[in-house]
Amino acid sequence: MGDRPSARATYVAGGIGLALIVGYALVADRDVLGSVAYLVGAAYATVLGCVGAARLPSSQRLVWWGFAASLLLFLVGDVLWIVSDDVLHIDPFPSAADVAYLAFYVVLAVAVGALVRARRRGRDRAAFLDAAILATGVGVVAAVFLIEPAAEAAGTSTLTQVVAAAYPIGDLLVLAVVVRLFSVRIAGNLAFWALVGGIVILLVGDLGYVAAEVYGDVYPQWIDIGYLLSYLLLGLAALHPSARELCEPAPERSGSRFTATRLVVLCGALVLAPATDQAAHLAGVHHGSWVVLIGGCLSAVLVVLRLGDLLVESQRTAVQLAALARKDPLTGVPNRRTWDHELSRGCAIARADETPLSVAILDMDHFKRFNQEEGHLKGDLVLKETAAAWSHLLQGVGILARIGGERFAVLLPDLVASQSTAVLDPMRRAVTHDQTCSIGVATWDGRESPAELLARADRALYLAKHAGRNRVAVDDGVAPAVVDRLEPGDLLASLRSVYQPIVKLRSGEVVGHEALSRFDGVGAQEAFDRAARNGTSALLEAAAVRVALAGWDRDGLLALNASPAALTSPHLQEVLPADLTGLIIEITEQALDGNPVEVMMVVDDLRDRGALIAIDDYGAGFSNLARVLALRPDIVKLDISIIRGVHADATQQALVAAAVHYSKLTDGRVFAEGIETVEDRDCLVDLGVIFGQGNLLGLPEALAAH
Repeated sequence: MGDRPSARATYVAGGIGLALIVGYALVADRDVLGSVAYLVGAAYATVLGCVGAARLPSSQRLVWWGFAASLLLFLVGDVLWIVSDDVLHIDPFPSAADVAYLAFYVVLAVAVGALVRARRRGRDRAAFLDAAILATGVGVVAAVFLIEPAAEAAGTSTLTQVVAAAYPIGDLLVLAVVVRLFSVRIAGNLAFWALVGGIVILLVGDLGYVAAEVYGDVYPQWIDIGYLLSYLLLGLAALHPSARELCEPAPERSGSRFTATRLVVLCGALVLAPATDQAAHLAGVHHGSWVVLIGGCLSAVLVVLRLGDLLVESQRTAVQLAALARKDPLTGVPNRRTWDHELSRGCAIARADETPLSVAILDMDHFKRFNQEEGHLKGDLVLKETAAAWSHLLQGVGILARIGGERFAVLLPDLVASQSTAVLDPMRRAVTHDQTCSIGVATWDGRESPAELLARADRALYLAKHAGRNRVAVDDGVAPAVVDRLEPGDLLASLRSVYQPIVKLRSGEVVGHEALSRFDGVGAQEAFDRAARNGTSALLEAAAVRVALAGWDRDGLLALNASPAALTSPHLQEVLPADLTGLIIEITEQALDGNPVEVMMVVDDLRDRGALIAIDDYGAGFSNLARVLALRPDIVKLDISIIRGVHADATQQALVAAAVHYSKLTDGRVFAEGIETVEDRDCLVDLGVIFGQGNLLGLPEALAAH
């Protein structure tokens, strides 16, 4: 509803409000004129609150309309009170004005609570307990010196006593939520301080009013001036531009954080109950002993709960700090301290169980030169990404640690050095950003110390360095040697394609094939994973597509696999023909990272050139509904994890049925992968799946020449 007013406009509005308050103070002793001046000042502040709430964004408007509604209720109460007292000349207590006044406290408390919820999502038990402790302590004081005396001073009528006691109770309610509000405050936010100031002045005015009623003092004029000032501050809080920021979610932080101020306040609240008991005794007040007892017990319980939370929080923090102390801050893998502990522990276990144990040291090749040429930030990135790749490869196999600079160590229980090369050589190939590393590995002889074992692995490392780097050297305790390695060039040289039939499930008719890559000496998945880690995945995928197209006889459809990253690379586009009719581009189960808009542009171009777009392995990895919505595939290929055993699993059948329903609504197709049993095939036919592939229907093999 328009732009927020500037801070200067808010100050001008505040100046006008102060002038109205001064005007009221000058004519307060004149009955009619004073009442009119009071209502004008109150109405003006209420209008400010309404204008401020209306100008806020819709997501924040409801909270501030709550504050505006509370002002309006207070204004209605004032109007009814003045009309009863000055116009109708009847006792305005109790009356309809009290209904509006008491509703004001409830609405104000709800509005403050809503503001707290807007600032802090979820539960904040610590702030709640702090507010409860303070409210309980103050409540004991109020009950003994204000609430019960106010009820007695109101007369013998039950209604008047209840209404009189309700006012200080309303003040306690507001006080509790205001204390809670301090847990989400913003330093220097004027709307916050105007809001708090207005409520505090209101509570002080109420305290003065109740005290005057209880102890028979003359009603002081400063109370009404305070109420007008409270009106004005609440209205200005909504009007000030910082009100928008006050409704925004606060940064996440621990609610248990203790400050000296908070500690002093809570200690004071805790002793309020016994102090009240003593003060009441000295003042000759003989009622309220049960209130003091119950309030004191409740305060003690709340404090114990708060201390318990602090203890749990401190224990959790201690565990987190201990974990951080054991981790390398850059890579997140265990550090040298943890490595020394795990190495000693590993040797002790190997000795007790009489099992083998190997230790490897991995050192990046020419890394100082890389840092000098590329910068330390790039070097840090290499270490982080490489450590992440190594950690993934070592899951359930060994322990990786960074022991200094660009040097890492690996603990391999239950493996001798010759066996460990099957683990370490993939790690050597997993170094990112076209960098390399050398590895030395040694097997524990059962007698040497952990330091001696590490020294032998270090000597093997330098053997690998002297042999040309980028290789693994083994010290098995007999004859140290360098292990032969398989290079990426060997993979490309051995790359070939086999083709698995895609058939109509009901008739068995072959309608096409899916091209699958094969390599000598290494699995296809490992080859593509390695290429992804060293940044050559687009080149390898392009080579796989080129080989697959070369072996295709153009009889039926041909499905080609491509990752989103490869789709946007020029390497793949260079090997694809201009006319893609008959080709299915299967987008593999990789998240649409990087530039999804670019991926979608490429997909649209492939469709325009005649290709069908498929999501591969739907139901596994990143193949989720979000990718379906983004890519709008012509074909959904169901992953083997959904297909295997589908005839006996109602949940799998439901997923297949959902995919079939999607294909019918979008005029698409569903392919089932990994069909290996007749029962699964027949179940898929019954569910409406038309096409499928798997070992039951045809094994991957080279296409016969025509």
